[in-house]
Parts: sequence; C-alpha cells; structure tokens
Amino acid sequence: MRIAPLEADQVDKKLQRVYESLEKQYGTALNPLRVLAHKPVIMEAVMRLYGAIHAPNEVLSEELKEMLSVRIAQINGCRSYCVPYHSYMLRHLGTPEDKIQAIAQGSLSPHFSEMERLCLEYAERITVPTTSVSEEFFGKLKAHFSPEDIVELTAFIGMLNFWTKVIDAMEVPLDDIFKAPQGD
Repeated sequence: MRIAPLEADQVDKKLQRVYESLEKQYGTALNPLRVLAHKPVIMEAVMRLYGAIHAPNEVLSEELKEMLSVRIAQINGCRSYCVPYHSYMLRHLGTPEDKIQAIAQGSLSPHFSEMERLCLEYAERITVPTTSVSEEFFGKLKAHFSPEDIVELTAFIGMLNFWTKVIDAMEVPLDDIFKAPQGD
C-alpha cells in the first residue's frame, strides 16, 4: 500500500457521512474511495460519475457491468483488488461460477450471449492499447444499442480503466469483507 486509506476520524463531517453511506451499501467504506479521500474534490467527482454509470438500465445490467469490470481488471492486471472485488459482486448477484471463470476468455467464450460478447469485445478494444474501435465494429454496437446506451457503456469502460489504473498504481488493499468465503 503506497497511500494509506483514511479512517472516518481522519476526514471531515461531510466525508464521514459518505463513509457511513458506503458502509450501509457495501459493508465497508471501500478502500479505493478512502484513498481518494486524501483529495475530497476528486473523491466526490468520482463518486458522482460512478453513481451516474450505475444508474438502473434495463439494457446494461449490473451483471453485465460487473462482467466487464472483471475483464478490464484482468487486462489491466488489477488482480489484487479489482478482480476479487468484482468477482465477489458477480457472486452476490447470483452469476454462476463457470460464467465468472469464463470471463478470462473474454469475447471468445461461448458462455455469453451475443450482446455480452459484443460488450466484452468493446471493453477489450478500448482497454488493450494495440487494438482500436473500427467503424465496422462501432456499427455493430449501433445495431444493438441506442446512442444513450453506447455513451453509458463507453463511459463505464473508461471509468473502470481509471479505477484499475488508480488502484494498481497505489497498491490499494482489498477490503477484508471481499476476502470472506462466499456463502450468500
């Protein structure tokens, strides 16, 4: 850990309320946000964007977003926090273990629907520096998604790339709650 996460007694009252809200929602104040609390304006901005890209969407489900999160984390090497955290979230959502394990195969896995494979490929094309999003591929996205969903999907993928890089660079430790055996 390069920068220690701040405890509730180390932040102002406003951030203490944020910590309380996170603890109610996740069971912990989340170490990555506790690290960003060193710069509250950044923490608050990130949380607003995070909230926006996690607003309910019938087309882009939370399960799909968590699968994309795992894939982006795998590509970016965020294995000590991001992969276990998002795998935990998938299990919490009821995703079968074989499907979670298949994420490492990405868009090539037969475990996913056509739409899921398309989204995984889009995440891979944005995340892997040697790939790109061609006009032909973007046309495939347009055939399946509205402009609003494409904007949300793209912002989501960009945000997850941000998180994997920040967490990895600062060596943010995994919250203990996500290390617990799965029994839900």
